[in-house]
Amino acid sequence: MVVCPHCGAENAEGSAFCSLCLAGLAAGNGNGAASAHGNGAGPRDAGTQAAAQPYVSPGDYRALAQEMAQQPGGYVYDAPPSHGAAALHGGGYSGMRLTALTPRIGKTEVAIMLLSYSFLTFLVLFVLRFLIGILLLGAAFGGSEAGFNIGVALLFISDALVLAVGGYTISSRAMQRGRGWMFGTGCAACVVFLWQPLVSLVLILVMTGEVYVPLFTLAGLLFTLFLELPMGALGGWFAEKRLIG
Repeated sequence: MVVCPHCGAENAEGSAFCSLCLAGLAAGNGNGAASAHGNGAGPRDAGTQAAAQPYVSPGDYRALAQEMAQQPGGYVYDAPPSHGAAALHGGGYSGMRLTALTPRIGKTEVAIMLLSYSFLTFLVLFVLRFLIGILLLGAAFGGSEAGFNIGVALLFISDALVLAVGGYTISSRAMQRGRGWMFGTGCAACVVFLWQPLVSLVLILVMTGEVYVPLFTLAGLLFTLFLELPMGALGGWFAEKRLIG
């Protein structure tokens, strides 16, 4: 009987790999049993050795390797013993996922991150709206109904895509399980209810010298509730599912 040095499972004589954790057995010709029981080490000692290094499944090992390669520094794993065991694990691969990463960020950092990424999202959206507005003006003056309809469609599509990407980006930076959609929704809400009215107020004040208080129409609120906020939430949710699982 060959005892696996990683998980403590017993395997048949001559086994090259552990049947439980797929770790490679250094000696598959029976010497593994001698190494486990020789030198005064009995089954109890082998079990103690296995307990000292927690078992990590091959799927967890693969997920850990992926997350360590993809994520920046400043993260801590929910189970540090499993982290250390997986880093030394010799198992194979499967499609399972590891426990989520938990970032070391406080509420202040979250607020700063939300404001900064939502502002970048607003800038991209502002540029796209400006370019599409030029297209709409050209179609209106040229009498092209098809061009005008295409411009309107592009406005809807650009809003949806940019807000989804903004939600995805901030959620991928936050890396918090169960809150991806919240970060995406918060990003879209900051764009619509903070940066958009604020920039409009500043631009009108600079151009006309008058203070203008932006008002939300019923159509604008419906557009926000049924397109902009859901797309931001969708982007945040997708980032969470893709990066955390």
